[in-house]
Amino acid sequence: MFFKVLEYAILIEVVLSWVYAGRSNQYTEILHKITNPLLEPGRKIQDRYFGNMMIDFSPIIALGIIMILKQIVYALFTLL
Repeated sequence: MFFKVLEYAILIEVVLSWVYAGRSNQYTEILHKITNPLLEPGRKIQDRYFGNMMIDFSPIIALGIIMILKQIVYALFTLL
């Protein structure tokens, strides 16, 4: 359930960046605090290797990392 919450938070962040760009309130600030630690590594990777791109691929990278972590955690729980 934890991973689903993170996935939905990232998807909401993406949609808000299209629809609600430049505005903020207490709910969007909470969402930014949750998602920024997940999106920041992807943004650093994108800046390093694809610095001139107009599209932010960090949500895709973050969702990929979450999927990998989810598989690892599920595998560990099945071993116990």
